[in-house]
Amino acid sequence: MPSNAVPANDQIVHELPMRWADLDSLNHVNNVVYVDYAAESRAILIEDGVLDGGRDVTHVSVKYVRPLLLTRHPVLVVSEVGSDVVTQQICVDRDGERLTYAIVTTSLGTPSPASRASVSSEPLPSRIRRSDLNAAGVVGPTKTFELFQEGRILYISGHLSGLNAGQFVVGTVAVEFHQPITWRRDGYQMRGWISRVGDASVTIESELSDGDAVLARAQSFLVGFDLAAQTSRAFTAEEKAIFGGLLG
Repeated sequence: MPSNAVPANDQIVHELPMRWADLDSLNHVNNVVYVDYAAESRAILIEDGVLDGGRDVTHVSVKYVRPLLLTRHPVLVVSEVGSDVVTQQICVDRDGERLTYAIVTTSLGTPSPASRASVSSEPLPSRIRRSDLNAAGVVGPTKTFELFQEGRILYISGHLSGLNAGQFVVGTVAVEFHQPITWRRDGYQMRGWISRVGDASVTIESELSDGDAVLARAQSFLVGFDLAAQTSRAFTAEEKAIFGGLLG
């Protein structure tokens, strides 16, 4: 076991450095980076023989607990490995207290095919770069999350122009992987739509497809956010009306 892996009960802890490039425009660690932290830790688990590297990732969900700002403290990935599921807490130790900032749950198995959703939604461009490919020549979970994040931003900017940046944050994102995503010159088709509007959260569905074949699906829960207090909040009547007008 490498020096940065510390067993605690049935948990394995890996220390990872934070980088400036990990931050977004709000000076928070970007949503996709939590997936990258978890993937880096899983790669170490595979190298150490703790995790079977021959199994595919079929589902990844991230619950964002609180914003993580730039810190010199190492990021800790606390992993619990089950037979089909790896649960990883993204943490930082400060002043003798361990705070959890996100929880990443990864399911392993065999991907299953899926049919396109029966919903009317205009396609969004989604182009693959060669740098998106992993060692196996396909787009891995972290880059797939990034593609869905880009699609979600395009959807919001195109349909929710009356809302300001910082009014909302992503509370949870779940991605299902159905078929390998490979590089090609022509882009794939990304679609997005709103499926649910609540008092303090809204659900955005996304689908990445190649013709009738669904490659991956995402479900994102956006929550109202008070930028000054750095806490969640309920929607205003105006915000709820704007979201409600886009229900798929």
